[in-house]
Amino acid sequence: MTDIDIHSANRVPLPGGQWADLRPVQDIRERARRPIRAKTMQLLADASFTSTIQGAIADGITAQTISDDDKRRIGASVSPEMMTVLEDVQDLLLVAVVRGWSFLDEHDQPVPVSTEGILDLPGPALDELKRLVAPYQSALNPNLAEPSPDPASPTAPSGG
Repeated sequence: MTDIDIHSANRVPLPGGQWADLRPVQDIRERARRPIRAKTMQLLADASFTSTIQGAIADGITAQTISDDDKRRIGASVSPEMMTVLEDVQDLLLVAVVRGWSFLDEHDQPVPVSTEGILDLPGPALDELKRLVAPYQSALNPNLAEPSPDPASPTAPSGG
């Protein structure tokens, strides 16, 4: 497992002998951050999703340590619509963080770093990339783990 410093540029090895270059978090442009935040706010507006994620965090599950069983259990408790939004967030985050990679298509042309290009990556490499870029999420988005003291916040404490 590769651990990375999100404040530095990193070249990370991926399954199949591939690699990806990750940018430092401070180099991520606002054009890339805004869609990530908008999709994240859509997730946070869904009480069931927020409850599921808070429960996973309370159980000590993180994006870096999540098991396939944890993914299945969490996936079963989240609506298909919210799973689609979550995948959108992950794709947007990956595109924002990845500066370049070594993947080629079936015609030996570079696979573009884009939400469309992601669909051409091998599953194990994509899963590893998602794990590696997960720490950037908290630097770019509202905290999913703790309720906001602001009563208007979508993560406001319940019962208050």
